[in-house]
Amino acid sequence: MLRRFIYITACLLLCSQYGCKKFLNVEPLDRLSGNTFFKSAKDVEDNIWDIYGLFRDATGSCPLFALAGEARGGMLAMSPKGDGADRTFVEYVAKNDLIPVIYRPPGKDFWDIFDLYMLADWKPFYRVIQACNILIYEVDRRDIPDLTEDRKKTYKAEAIFMRCLSYFIMVRLWGDVVYYTDAYHQAPLPREKMVTVMNNCIADLTAVMEALPWSFTEPAYQGARTSRGSAIGLLMEMHMWNAGFDKANAQKYYQATADLGDELMKSGAYMLLPIEESFTIFKGRSRESLFDIVISSNYGEGLAEKWNDLSELVVHYPYKRPAWNHQYSFCYFRAEYLRRLYPSGVPDARIQMWFDSQMFANDGTFMFLKYNSLYEQGNSDVNVDNNLIVLRYAGAVLLRAEALAELGQTDEAIRLMNMIRQRAKTTLYQGGTVQALKDAIFTERAKELMMEGHYYFDVVRTGRVTNQQWCYYPLTQAQFDNGGWTWPVNSAALDNNPYMQLNNYWLR
Repeated sequence: MLRRFIYITACLLLCSQYGCKKFLNVEPLDRLSGNTFFKSAKDVEDNIWDIYGLFRDATGSCPLFALAGEARGGMLAMSPKGDGADRTFVEYVAKNDLIPVIYRPPGKDFWDIFDLYMLADWKPFYRVIQACNILIYEVDRRDIPDLTEDRKKTYKAEAIFMRCLSYFIMVRLWGDVVYYTDAYHQAPLPREKMVTVMNNCIADLTAVMEALPWSFTEPAYQGARTSRGSAIGLLMEMHMWNAGFDKANAQKYYQATADLGDELMKSGAYMLLPIEESFTIFKGRSRESLFDIVISSNYGEGLAEKWNDLSELVVHYPYKRPAWNHQYSFCYFRAEYLRRLYPSGVPDARIQMWFDSQMFANDGTFMFLKYNSLYEQGNSDVNVDNNLIVLRYAGAVLLRAEALAELGQTDEAIRLMNMIRQRAKTTLYQGGTVQALKDAIFTERAKELMMEGHYYFDVVRTGRVTNQQWCYYPLTQAQFDNGGWTWPVNSAALDNNPYMQLNNYWLR
Protein backbone atom coordinates (compact mmCIF):
# COMPACT_ATOMS: atom_id res chain seq x y z
CA MET A 1 0.00 0.00 0.00
CA LEU A 2 2.62 2.53 1.03
CA ARG A 3 5.31 1.77 -1.54
CA ARG A 4 3.94 3.85 -4.38
CA PHE A 5 2.24 6.78 -2.72
CA ILE A 6 4.90 7.35 -0.03
CA TYR A 7 7.68 7.56 -2.61
CA ILE A 8 5.63 10.03 -4.63
CA THR A 9 4.70 11.95 -1.49
CA ALA A 10 8.33 12.29 -0.45
CA CYS A 11 9.13 13.87 -3.78
CA LEU A 12 6.08 16.09 -3.81
CA LEU A 13 6.81 17.47 -0.38
CA LEU A 14 9.91 19.13 -1.84
CA CYS A 15 8.18 20.63 -4.84
CA SER A 16 4.44 20.61 -4.11
CA GLN A 17 1.97 23.42 -4.55
CA TYR A 18 0.46 23.54 -1.08
CA GLY A 19 -0.88 27.03 -0.54
CA CYS A 20 0.77 29.80 1.44
CA LYS A 21 -0.23 30.05 5.09
CA LYS A 22 -1.06 33.73 4.72
CA PHE A 23 -1.79 34.68 8.31
CA LEU A 24 1.73 33.57 9.17
CA ASN A 25 3.29 34.85 5.94
CA VAL A 26 4.86 31.46 5.19
CA GLU A 27 6.35 30.70 1.79
CA PRO A 28 4.89 27.57 0.17
CA LEU A 29 7.21 24.62 -0.32
CA ASP A 30 7.26 24.98 -4.10
CA ARG A 31 9.39 28.11 -3.73
CA LEU A 32 12.17 26.14 -2.11
CA SER A 33 14.25 24.27 -4.64
CA GLY A 34 16.04 21.05 -3.83
CA ASN A 35 19.36 22.91 -3.67
CA THR A 36 18.18 25.43 -1.08
CA PHE A 37 15.69 23.41 0.94
CA PHE A 38 16.62 23.09 4.66
CA LYS A 39 19.51 25.50 4.17
CA SER A 40 18.31 28.04 6.73
CA ALA A 41 16.23 28.30 9.87
CA LYS A 42 13.53 29.97 7.80
CA ASP A 43 13.33 26.91 5.53
CA VAL A 44 12.68 24.73 8.58
CA GLU A 45 10.14 27.20 9.93
CA ASP A 46 8.30 27.24 6.61
CA ASN A 47 8.35 23.46 6.51
CA ILE A 48 6.86 22.97 9.97
CA TRP A 49 4.00 25.33 9.15
CA ASP A 50 3.33 23.40 5.97
CA ILE A 51 3.11 20.23 8.07
CA TYR A 52 0.38 21.87 10.13
CA GLY A 53 -1.33 22.72 6.84
CA LEU A 54 -1.08 19.12 5.64
CA PHE A 55 -2.70 17.99 8.88
CA ARG A 56 -5.56 20.45 8.43
CA ASP A 57 -6.01 19.14 4.88
CA ALA A 58 -6.11 15.55 6.15
CA THR A 59 -8.65 16.17 8.89
CA GLY A 60 -10.73 18.51 6.74
CA SER A 61 -10.89 16.36 3.63
CA CYS A 62 -14.30 15.08 4.78
CA PRO A 63 -16.57 15.61 7.83
CA LEU A 64 -14.21 13.38 9.81
CA PHE A 65 -14.74 14.72 13.33
CA ALA A 66 -18.45 15.38 12.80
CA LEU A 67 -19.27 11.90 11.49
CA ALA A 68 -16.62 9.60 13.00
CA GLY A 69 -16.43 11.44 16.32
CA GLU A 70 -20.02 12.54 16.88
CA ALA A 71 -22.70 11.15 14.54
CA ARG A 72 -21.53 7.56 14.86
CA GLY A 73 -22.62 7.50 18.50
CA GLY A 74 -26.20 7.85 17.26
CA MET A 75 -27.19 10.67 19.62
CA LEU A 76 -26.97 13.10 16.71
CA ALA A 77 -29.90 12.45 14.37
CA MET A 78 -30.87 13.80 10.95
CA SER A 79 -33.52 16.49 11.06
CA PRO A 80 -36.89 15.94 9.34
CA LYS A 81 -36.57 19.58 8.29
CA GLY A 82 -33.74 21.12 6.35
CA ASP A 83 -32.94 22.33 2.87
CA GLY A 84 -34.40 19.26 1.17
CA ALA A 85 -31.01 17.73 0.36
CA ASP A 86 -30.32 14.11 1.25
CA ARG A 87 -28.07 13.81 4.31
CA THR A 88 -29.17 10.32 5.26
CA PHE A 89 -25.50 9.36 5.50
CA VAL A 90 -25.80 10.62 9.09
CA GLU A 91 -28.29 7.81 9.79
CA TYR A 92 -26.15 5.24 7.98
CA VAL A 93 -23.16 6.20 10.14
CA ALA A 94 -25.20 6.08 13.35
CA LYS A 95 -26.42 2.56 12.48
CA ASN A 96 -22.84 1.47 11.69
CA ASP A 97 -23.79 0.83 8.07
CA LEU A 98 -20.56 2.26 6.68
CA ILE A 99 -20.08 0.57 3.32
CA PRO A 100 -22.79 2.70 1.60
CA VAL A 101 -21.17 5.79 3.14
CA ILE A 102 -17.78 4.94 1.63
CA TYR A 103 -19.11 3.58 -1.67
CA ARG A 104 -22.04 5.85 -2.51
CA PRO A 105 -25.21 4.05 -3.60
CA PRO A 106 -27.04 5.12 -6.78
CA GLY A 107 -29.34 8.08 -6.29
CA LYS A 108 -27.23 9.64 -3.54
CA ASP A 109 -25.35 12.07 -5.77
CA PHE A 110 -25.62 14.93 -3.27
CA TRP A 111 -23.31 13.01 -0.93
CA ASP A 112 -20.43 13.57 -3.34
CA ILE A 113 -19.82 17.11 -2.09
CA PHE A 114 -18.77 15.69 1.29
CA ASP A 115 -16.07 13.35 -0.11
CA LEU A 116 -17.21 10.65 2.31
CA TYR A 117 -14.96 8.07 0.65
CA MET A 118 -12.05 9.82 2.38
CA LEU A 119 -13.19 8.23 5.65
CA ALA A 120 -11.61 5.02 4.31
CA ASP A 121 -8.45 6.66 2.97
CA TRP A 122 -5.44 7.00 5.24
CA LYS A 123 -3.07 8.41 2.59
CA PRO A 124 -3.49 12.06 3.72
CA PHE A 125 -2.29 11.13 7.20
CA TYR A 126 0.70 9.28 5.81
CA ARG A 127 1.60 12.45 3.90
CA VAL A 128 1.76 14.24 7.25
CA ILE A 129 3.79 11.40 8.78
CA GLN A 130 6.26 11.31 5.90
CA ALA A 131 6.67 15.08 6.00
CA CYS A 132 7.46 14.85 9.71
CA ASN A 133 9.97 12.06 9.14
CA ILE A 134 11.68 14.06 6.40
CA LEU A 135 11.99 17.17 8.57
CA ILE A 136 13.54 15.18 11.43
CA TYR A 137 15.98 13.44 9.09
CA GLU A 138 17.03 16.54 7.19
CA VAL A 139 17.46 18.73 10.27
CA ASP A 140 19.60 16.04 11.89
CA ARG A 141 21.90 15.48 8.90
CA ARG A 142 22.39 19.07 7.71
CA ASP A 143 24.53 21.88 9.02
CA ILE A 144 22.16 24.84 9.19
CA PRO A 145 24.27 27.79 10.37
CA ASP A 146 21.50 29.99 11.78
CA LEU A 147 19.65 27.14 13.54
CA THR A 148 20.66 26.66 17.16
CA GLU A 149 20.76 23.22 18.76
CA ASP A 150 17.91 24.13 21.10
CA ARG A 151 15.75 25.33 18.23
CA LYS A 152 16.61 22.19 16.25
CA LYS A 153 15.37 20.07 19.16
CA THR A 154 12.13 22.06 19.29
CA TYR A 155 11.44 21.62 15.58
CA LYS A 156 12.06 17.89 15.84
CA ALA A 157 9.75 17.69 18.86
CA GLU A 158 7.04 19.51 16.91
CA ALA A 159 7.40 17.06 14.04
CA ILE A 160 7.25 14.08 16.40
CA PHE A 161 4.09 15.50 18.00
CA MET A 162 2.42 15.88 14.59
CA ARG A 163 3.47 12.38 13.62
CA CYS A 164 2.07 10.96 16.86
CA LEU A 165 -1.17 12.95 16.51
CA SER A 166 -1.62 11.58 13.00
CA TYR A 167 -1.06 8.01 14.18
CA PHE A 168 -3.49 8.58 17.07
CA ILE A 169 -6.27 9.70 14.75
CA MET A 170 -5.56 6.81 12.37
CA VAL A 171 -5.66 4.24 15.17
CA ARG A 172 -9.02 5.57 16.38
CA LEU A 173 -10.40 5.27 12.86
CA TRP A 174 -8.87 2.05 11.53
CA GLY A 175 -7.31 0.19 14.46
CA ASP A 176 -4.04 -1.45 13.40
CA VAL A 177 -2.01 0.70 10.99
CA VAL A 178 1.32 0.62 9.18
CA TYR A 179 3.94 2.26 11.39
CA TYR A 180 7.27 3.73 10.32
CA THR A 181 9.49 6.65 11.30
CA ASP A 182 12.19 6.67 8.61
CA ALA A 183 12.28 9.36 5.94
CA TYR A 184 11.63 8.68 2.25
CA HIS A 185 10.12 5.32 3.11
CA GLN A 186 9.43 3.00 0.16
CA ALA A 187 9.32 -0.62 1.34
CA PRO A 188 5.89 -2.23 1.86
CA LEU A 189 5.05 -3.02 5.47
CA PRO A 190 2.33 -4.95 7.31
CA ARG A 191 -0.05 -3.31 9.75
CA GLU A 192 1.19 -3.03 13.33
CA LYS A 193 -1.00 -3.72 16.36
CA MET A 194 -2.53 -0.43 17.45
CA VAL A 195 -1.49 -0.79 21.11
CA THR A 196 2.12 -1.18 19.92
CA VAL A 197 1.78 1.86 17.65
CA MET A 198 0.48 3.94 20.55
CA ASN A 199 3.24 2.71 22.86
CA ASN A 200 5.84 3.62 20.24
CA CYS A 201 4.31 7.08 19.93
CA ILE A 202 4.18 7.47 23.72
CA ALA A 203 7.89 6.64 23.95
CA ASP A 204 8.83 8.97 21.08
CA LEU A 205 6.86 11.94 22.36
CA THR A 206 7.87 11.47 25.99
CA ALA A 207 11.53 11.55 24.97
CA VAL A 208 11.27 15.00 23.32
CA MET A 209 8.45 16.89 25.04
CA GLU A 210 10.80 18.86 27.31
CA ALA A 211 12.15 20.57 24.19
CA LEU A 212 8.73 22.17 23.70
CA PRO A 213 7.78 25.50 25.34
CA TRP A 214 4.91 25.76 27.80
CA SER A 215 3.72 29.00 26.21
CA PHE A 216 4.53 31.47 23.46
CA THR A 217 5.34 35.16 23.37
CA GLU A 218 3.54 35.36 20.02
CA PRO A 219 -0.24 35.18 20.78
CA ALA A 220 -1.01 33.74 17.32
CA TYR A 221 1.01 30.63 18.21
CA GLN A 222 -1.05 29.73 21.30
CA GLY A 223 -2.90 26.51 20.49
CA ALA A 224 -1.90 26.75 16.84
CA ARG A 225 1.67 25.66 17.52
CA THR A 226 2.82 22.59 19.46
CA SER A 227 3.56 23.30 23.13
CA ARG A 228 4.47 21.04 26.02
CA GLY A 229 0.80 21.18 26.96
CA SER A 230 -0.07 19.86 23.49
CA ALA A 231 2.30 16.93 24.02
CA ILE A 232 0.96 16.15 27.49
CA GLY A 233 -2.65 16.33 26.32
CA LEU A 234 -1.93 13.90 23.47
CA LEU A 235 0.06 11.57 25.72
CA MET A 236 -2.88 11.43 28.13
CA GLU A 237 -5.25 10.56 25.28
CA MET A 238 -2.94 7.83 23.97
CA HIS A 239 -2.50 6.30 27.41
CA MET A 240 -6.26 6.25 27.99
CA TRP A 241 -6.87 4.71 24.57
CA ASN A 242 -4.46 1.88 25.35
CA ALA A 243 -6.02 1.42 28.78
CA GLY A 244 -9.24 0.49 27.03
CA PHE A 245 -7.64 -2.18 24.84
CA ASP A 246 -4.61 -3.40 26.82
CA LYS A 247 -6.48 -4.44 29.96
CA ALA A 248 -3.52 -6.28 31.46
CA ASN A 249 -1.59 -3.01 31.67
CA ALA A 250 -4.50 -0.64 32.26
CA GLN A 251 -3.35 0.47 35.73
CA LYS A 252 0.00 1.54 34.27
CA TYR A 253 -1.75 3.69 31.67
CA TYR A 254 -4.09 5.21 34.26
CA GLN A 255 -1.18 6.13 36.50
CA ALA A 256 0.73 7.70 33.60
CA THR A 257 -2.36 9.73 32.68
CA ALA A 258 -2.81 10.91 36.26
CA ASP A 259 0.86 11.91 36.54
CA LEU A 260 0.85 13.75 33.21
CA GLY A 261 -2.33 15.58 34.16
CA ASP A 262 -0.75 16.62 37.44
CA GLU A 263 2.26 18.04 35.56
CA LEU A 264 -0.03 19.91 33.17
CA MET A 265 -2.10 21.46 35.94
CA LYS A 266 0.89 22.44 38.07
CA SER A 267 2.55 24.17 35.10
CA GLY A 268 0.19 27.13 35.39
CA ALA A 269 0.43 27.58 31.63
CA TYR A 270 -3.25 26.82 30.99
CA MET A 271 -6.54 27.64 32.63
CA LEU A 272 -10.28 27.15 32.49
CA LEU A 273 -11.71 30.34 31.08
CA PRO A 274 -15.03 31.59 32.49
CA ILE A 275 -18.01 29.98 30.80
CA GLU A 276 -19.11 33.45 29.68
CA GLU A 277 -15.98 33.50 27.49
CA SER A 278 -17.08 30.50 25.44
CA PHE A 279 -16.57 32.51 22.26
CA THR A 280 -12.92 33.03 23.20
CA ILE A 281 -12.47 29.31 23.94
CA PHE A 282 -13.93 28.10 20.65
CA LYS A 283 -12.55 30.86 18.52
CA GLY A 284 -9.30 29.16 19.45
CA ARG A 285 -5.75 30.06 20.47
CA SER A 286 -6.82 30.79 24.05
CA ARG A 287 -5.29 29.90 27.43
CA GLU A 288 -7.56 26.83 27.40
CA SER A 289 -6.30 25.58 24.02
CA LEU A 290 -3.78 22.75 24.01
CA PHE A 291 -3.90 22.23 20.25
CA ASP A 292 -6.17 23.71 17.56
CA ILE A 293 -6.57 23.31 13.84
CA VAL A 294 -6.44 26.92 12.69
CA ILE A 295 -9.38 28.07 10.58
CA SER A 296 -9.59 31.65 9.35
CA SER A 297 -11.60 32.39 6.23
CA ASN A 298 -10.09 35.88 6.09
CA TYR A 299 -6.67 34.35 5.40
CA GLY A 300 -7.68 31.35 3.34
CA GLU A 301 -7.07 28.98 6.27
CA GLY A 302 -9.95 26.55 6.08
CA LEU A 303 -10.98 22.96 5.70
CA ALA A 304 -11.13 21.42 2.24
CA GLU A 305 -14.85 22.21 2.09
CA LYS A 306 -16.78 24.52 4.40
CA TRP A 307 -19.36 21.82 5.18
CA ASN A 308 -16.71 19.56 6.68
CA ASP A 309 -16.53 21.45 9.98
CA LEU A 310 -18.35 20.61 13.20
CA SER A 311 -20.89 23.44 13.19
CA GLU A 312 -22.30 22.64 9.74
CA LEU A 313 -24.83 20.08 10.95
CA VAL A 314 -26.27 21.87 13.99
CA VAL A 315 -26.61 25.57 13.11
CA HIS A 316 -29.15 27.56 11.13
CA TYR A 317 -30.13 31.16 10.41
CA PRO A 318 -29.26 33.77 11.71
CA TYR A 319 -25.93 32.16 12.63
CA LYS A 320 -25.70 30.53 9.23
CA ARG A 321 -26.65 32.23 5.98
CA PRO A 322 -28.16 32.73 3.46
CA ALA A 323 -31.56 32.68 5.13
CA TRP A 324 -33.49 31.01 2.32
CA ASN A 325 -31.84 27.60 2.70
CA HIS A 326 -30.73 27.71 6.34
CA GLN A 327 -33.99 28.08 8.24
CA TYR A 328 -33.36 24.73 9.93
CA SER A 329 -30.40 22.78 11.23
CA PHE A 330 -29.60 19.60 9.33
CA CYS A 331 -29.26 17.54 12.53
CA TYR A 332 -30.25 17.63 16.19
CA PHE A 333 -29.21 15.95 19.42
CA ARG A 334 -31.89 13.58 20.61
CA ALA A 335 -33.98 15.15 23.40
CA GLU A 336 -33.89 11.99 25.52
CA TYR A 337 -30.08 12.09 25.47
CA LEU A 338 -29.90 15.79 26.33
CA ARG A 339 -32.38 15.35 29.20
CA ARG A 340 -30.16 12.64 30.63
CA LEU A 341 -27.14 14.95 30.44
CA TYR A 342 -29.06 17.98 31.68
CA PRO A 343 -31.76 16.83 34.15
CA SER A 344 -34.74 19.12 34.65
CA GLY A 345 -34.31 21.64 37.45
CA VAL A 346 -30.52 21.34 37.63
CA PRO A 347 -28.87 24.65 36.67
CA ASP A 348 -26.04 24.58 34.15
CA ALA A 349 -24.62 27.65 32.40
CA ARG A 350 -23.76 25.55 29.35
CA ILE A 351 -27.50 25.37 28.62
CA GLN A 352 -27.66 29.15 28.30
CA MET A 353 -24.33 29.52 26.52
CA TRP A 354 -24.48 26.64 24.01
CA PHE A 355 -28.19 26.03 23.38
CA ASP A 356 -31.27 28.12 22.64
CA SER A 357 -34.93 27.70 23.57
CA GLN A 358 -35.30 24.80 21.10
CA MET A 359 -32.76 22.64 22.91
CA PHE A 360 -35.14 19.67 23.19
CA ALA A 361 -36.75 19.98 19.77
CA ASN A 362 -36.29 16.78 17.80
CA ASP A 363 -36.23 18.64 14.52
CA GLY A 364 -34.40 21.31 12.59
CA THR A 365 -35.33 24.12 14.95
CA PHE A 366 -32.67 22.73 17.31
CA MET A 367 -29.40 24.66 17.33
CA PHE A 368 -26.05 24.18 19.08
CA LEU A 369 -24.12 27.40 19.52
CA LYS A 370 -20.74 26.39 20.90
CA TYR A 371 -18.96 27.42 17.68
CA ASN A 372 -21.25 30.28 16.74
CA SER A 373 -21.07 33.07 19.25
CA LEU A 374 -21.19 35.70 16.49
CA TYR A 375 -23.75 36.20 13.78
CA GLU A 376 -22.36 35.64 10.32
CA GLN A 377 -22.82 38.77 8.25
CA GLY A 378 -24.04 39.10 4.67
CA ASN A 379 -25.55 36.31 2.61
CA SER A 380 -22.52 34.20 1.79
CA ASP A 381 -22.86 30.48 2.48
CA VAL A 382 -20.01 30.25 4.97
CA ASN A 383 -19.53 28.89 8.46
CA VAL A 384 -18.20 30.96 11.34
CA ASP A 385 -14.46 30.40 11.30
CA ASN A 386 -13.83 29.13 14.81
CA ASN A 387 -10.79 26.90 15.15
CA LEU A 388 -11.31 23.16 15.36
CA ILE A 389 -10.27 22.42 18.93
CA VAL A 390 -8.40 19.11 18.94
CA LEU A 391 -7.16 19.16 22.56
CA ARG A 392 -8.09 21.53 25.35
CA TYR A 393 -7.40 21.90 29.04
CA ALA A 394 -10.92 21.00 30.23
CA GLY A 395 -10.73 17.67 28.40
CA ALA A 396 -7.36 16.90 29.99
CA VAL A 397 -8.69 17.71 33.48
CA LEU A 398 -11.54 15.26 32.96
CA LEU A 399 -9.20 12.58 31.59
CA ARG A 400 -7.12 12.89 34.74
CA ALA A 401 -10.28 12.63 36.84
CA GLU A 402 -11.25 9.48 34.91
CA ALA A 403 -7.82 7.93 35.45
CA LEU A 404 -7.85 8.73 39.17
CA ALA A 405 -11.30 7.18 39.55
CA GLU A 406 -9.96 4.01 37.94
CA LEU A 407 -7.02 4.08 40.38
CA GLY A 408 -9.36 4.37 43.36
CA GLN A 409 -8.35 7.96 44.19
CA THR A 410 -11.96 9.07 44.34
CA ASP A 411 -11.61 12.27 46.39
CA GLU A 412 -9.17 13.83 43.92
CA ALA A 413 -11.22 12.57 40.97
CA ILE A 414 -14.30 14.29 42.41
CA ARG A 415 -12.35 17.51 43.02
CA LEU A 416 -11.21 17.64 39.41
CA MET A 417 -14.66 16.90 38.00
CA ASN A 418 -16.10 19.59 40.23
CA MET A 419 -13.66 22.11 38.75
CA ILE A 420 -15.46 21.66 35.45
CA ARG A 421 -18.87 21.69 37.11
CA GLN A 422 -18.04 24.83 39.05
CA ARG A 423 -17.00 26.59 35.85
CA ALA A 424 -20.34 25.50 34.34
CA LYS A 425 -22.21 26.82 37.42
CA THR A 426 -23.94 23.51 37.98
CA THR A 427 -24.35 21.41 41.12
CA LEU A 428 -21.21 19.84 42.49
CA TYR A 429 -20.85 16.06 42.74
CA GLN A 430 -21.25 14.90 46.33
CA GLY A 431 -20.28 11.25 46.04
CA GLY A 432 -21.66 7.78 45.41
CA THR A 433 -20.46 4.37 44.35
CA VAL A 434 -17.26 3.99 42.38
CA GLN A 435 -19.24 3.12 39.24
CA ALA A 436 -21.52 6.12 39.78
CA LEU A 437 -18.44 8.33 39.92
CA LYS A 438 -17.05 6.85 36.71
CA ASP A 439 -20.40 7.40 34.97
CA ALA A 440 -20.58 10.96 36.30
CA ILE A 441 -17.12 11.78 34.91
CA PHE A 442 -18.04 10.26 31.56
CA THR A 443 -21.28 12.26 31.54
CA GLU A 444 -19.37 15.42 32.33
CA ARG A 445 -16.98 14.75 29.46
CA ALA A 446 -19.96 14.14 27.13
CA LYS A 447 -21.42 17.52 28.12
CA GLU A 448 -18.21 19.51 28.11
CA LEU A 449 -16.81 18.14 24.83
CA MET A 450 -20.08 17.88 22.90
CA MET A 451 -19.49 18.41 19.14
CA GLU A 452 -15.71 18.48 19.55
CA GLY A 453 -15.27 15.09 17.88
CA HIS A 454 -14.51 12.96 20.95
CA TYR A 455 -17.77 11.23 21.84
CA TYR A 456 -17.71 8.05 19.76
CA PHE A 457 -14.04 7.45 20.45
CA ASP A 458 -14.76 7.79 24.18
CA VAL A 459 -17.59 5.23 24.08
CA VAL A 460 -15.29 2.87 22.15
CA ARG A 461 -12.29 3.07 24.51
CA THR A 462 -14.48 2.79 27.64
CA GLY A 463 -16.56 -0.11 26.29
CA ARG A 464 -19.78 1.91 26.45
CA VAL A 465 -20.27 1.40 22.71
CA THR A 466 -22.13 -1.83 23.61
CA ASN A 467 -24.52 0.03 25.94
CA GLN A 468 -27.64 1.65 24.47
CA GLN A 469 -27.60 4.28 27.20
CA TRP A 470 -24.50 5.71 25.56
CA CYS A 471 -24.68 4.46 21.97
CA TYR A 472 -28.10 4.72 20.32
CA TYR A 473 -27.39 1.76 18.03
CA PRO A 474 -24.99 -0.25 20.21
CA LEU A 475 -22.61 -2.87 18.94
CA THR A 476 -22.81 -6.39 20.29
CA GLN A 477 -19.74 -7.59 22.12
CA ALA A 478 -18.99 -9.93 19.21
CA GLN A 479 -19.20 -7.05 16.72
CA PHE A 480 -16.90 -4.96 18.89
CA ASP A 481 -14.39 -7.78 19.29
CA ASN A 482 -14.36 -8.33 15.52
CA GLY A 483 -13.53 -4.68 14.79
CA GLY A 484 -17.01 -3.34 14.14
CA TRP A 485 -15.98 -0.05 15.76
CA THR A 486 -13.39 0.65 13.04
CA TRP A 487 -13.89 2.18 9.60
CA PRO A 488 -13.29 0.26 6.36
CA VAL A 489 -9.89 0.69 4.73
CA ASN A 490 -9.87 1.54 1.04
CA SER A 491 -8.82 -1.43 -1.10
CA ALA A 492 -6.16 0.78 -2.73
CA ALA A 493 -4.13 0.06 0.40
CA LEU A 494 -3.43 -3.37 -1.09
CA ASP A 495 -1.61 -1.91 -4.11
CA ASN A 496 2.01 -3.07 -4.28
CA ASN A 497 1.92 -4.30 -0.69
CA PRO A 498 1.73 -8.10 -0.28
CA TYR A 499 1.74 -7.70 3.52
CA MET A 500 -1.38 -5.54 3.71
CA GLN A 501 -4.72 -6.70 5.09
CA LEU A 502 -8.00 -4.78 5.16
CA ASN A 503 -10.36 -4.62 8.13
CA ASN A 504 -12.01 -8.04 8.00
CA TYR A 505 -15.24 -6.89 9.65
CA TRP A 506 -16.07 -4.82 6.58
CA LEU A 507 -15.29 -7.57 4.05
CA ARG A 508 -18.29 -9.71 4.95
